[in-house]
Amino acid sequence: MNSEMFGTLPDGTMYTKRRNLWNKPIDAAKLVTYKGYECEKWSCKIGTYIFSSIDALPIVGPVGRETHFTVSFDYILVRRQVGTTNVMNESYNDGYIYSKWFGSIKLSGSALLLSNQDDWSHLKYTFCFNVDKGQATRMWFYPAYLRDIDADLYIRNIMITYGDEDYPYTPAPEIDETVVLTEGAG
Repeated sequence: MNSEMFGTLPDGTMYTKRRNLWNKPIDAAKLVTYKGYECEKWSCKIGTYIFSSIDALPIVGPVGRETHFTVSFDYILVRRQVGTTNVMNESYNDGYIYSKWFGSIKLSGSALLLSNQDDWSHLKYTFCFNVDKGQATRMWFYPAYLRDIDADLYIRNIMITYGDEDYPYTPAPEIDETVVLTEGAG
């Protein structure tokens, strides 16, 4: 078995490391071409917030202690103005047990989205849920969370995987049924 491709969860089940957990298809209403690439455009205004998220727990299954995940994507953030309270432009992750947040989230890498860059930036960071308060009931991934800023975020190639590797973008099998990750694949 290829240990580079496969791993074992704390409960003993096998998983494919490269499997993209971001199974939310592109929102056709937000699809644009920007700087030569098809991407989604997320817009935010002062006093409001916007984010796109998924609950990955149905895909991930039981989350054991210190389970690591990596979030990566390409983006351009055009920020025009900043509000006066609760300003936020970063990636964000959270987990719940019976509507209460669980554990602590340790980051490796920056989750801050840099603004007004001329070209696409690649953001990659790894975090782990330290599940010390019971079994998770929800596990949210927010690749980008914008709050109280006037900005447009162009985002593409969202990838969420197990472990701490930054793999090349592959759509989730739920989005593209031609995606098959097999043993030995790079």
